Amino acid sequence: MGNRLREWVSVAAASAIGPVFVIVGYSTGLVFDAGAVALVLLCVLIVPVLTLAAGRLKFLAWQLAIVSIVLAAVGDNLRLNAIHRSEVPSVAFGFWAGGTLLSSPLPIYFLLKQLRSRQRYIVAILIVAGALGLSLGLKRIIG
Repeated sequence: MGNRLREWVSVAAASAIGPVFVIVGYSTGLVFDAGAVALVLLCVLIVPVLTLAAGRLKFLAWQLAIVSIVLAAVGDNLRLNAIHRSEVPSVAFGFWAGGTLLSSPLPIYFLLKQLRSRQRYIVAILIVAGALGLSLGLKRIIG
């Protein structure tokens, strides 16, 4: 498959990953703990593979996959009346931050790989600060 085609197929797959996860979850009966484990595995394994396959569109595919998962999860929770509309921003942030943190090692590696040594340290410090900020935001929302 050509590089450009592979990149755009990866982007399309990243945008479809959330709804596909919800459909597969319902068809296999993944609920509660099993669904949570499947979501973690999705973020840890599948999203980085899509990111790797996206070539020069790595960041776009990575965040598009996370946003797709967030929209699918929030939409499904709204459909089931599991959350109130006023909770949507906090639930969306929680899913986005958690998915970003779980799937971030590979995109961070690609970002740091292309930098010089001194730049790596500076960017790594900024990434750690961002990860801590996301973690604290999650901690505040989740409790």
